[in-house]
Amino acid sequence: MERLFPAVIGDKIWYSKKITSKQESGWIMAFVDREVRRLLGKGIHHYGLIENGDRIAVAVSGGKDSMLLLWLLRERLARIPIRYELVAVHVDPGFDTESADRMEEFFTREGFCYEILRTDYGVRAHGPENRESPCFLCARLRRSALFRKARELGCRKIALGHNQDDMIETFFINICYGAQVAAMVPRQEFFGGEITVIRPLALVPERNILRMGANLGLPVLQANCPSSDKNKRAEIRTLMETLFRKNPKVRGNIYRAMSNVNLEYLPPPLPVRGSGGGVPPLPSRPAGFAGGAEETSPRVGGAKAK
Repeated sequence: MERLFPAVIGDKIWYSKKITSKQESGWIMAFVDREVRRLLGKGIHHYGLIENGDRIAVAVSGGKDSMLLLWLLRERLARIPIRYELVAVHVDPGFDTESADRMEEFFTREGFCYEILRTDYGVRAHGPENRESPCFLCARLRRSALFRKARELGCRKIALGHNQDDMIETFFINICYGAQVAAMVPRQEFFGGEITVIRPLALVPERNILRMGANLGLPVLQANCPSSDKNKRAEIRTLMETLFRKNPKVRGNIYRAMSNVNLEYLPPPLPVRGSGGGVPPLPSRPAGFAGGAEETSPRVGGAKAK
């Protein structure tokens, strides 16, 4: 009997009579690209993120997530029966003058409709006058600017680039540092439904985004924020990566667990100290609120420039 050679691609094993490393690499690239597109479409359909006639502001920080999201949302229009409009919005935090110029060059070259907001939010957040977390203030300022620009552009939806790993990390940030079980949601309405935040990459693992972005040759802005690797999200990410390396199924199990809560097997709330035994209120601002909170990475659209 002729021998078949196994090739591991994602979670599946393919067999061939002969295989070279170049062939295996090509198969992996093709599999990853198809899987990302499949999970993007599944998330959009399952969570009801995009409808015919939508005008969507895509928050593009220049990181791998938001760059790929913008690219895929436009590419998807050629394969689906509905129509929607995209406007790329880049909020420059002001750490240098080159980042916004590079983004403008990319948008122009690739034919995207775009808006660039040049600000000093990042510099102000790290200045001596700021007594809050720099990540929280920067995210809040950029989020406000993004919402204002979306209204100005007539965009009822804002697409953020948070991926599945971001959702999981936010879940554990809230548990470990916020004393509550909360995370991001794929679809979130604000101002009575005037604007809806959507996260089309909610089902896509970060590793696949990295691979597909590299396959497409998409440019990525390098992180120039002094706090990019000095926050609690980085601590949680290190912990999660250890778990994922030991068992790849952990990532999917955690994500599914967030919508499979069995309250019968969770303890009742403890009383607040000095409250006379009352039920404690939840913290007012969970991490991940509209893509930014005290312990989230400094980003708009969830796309870290890394």
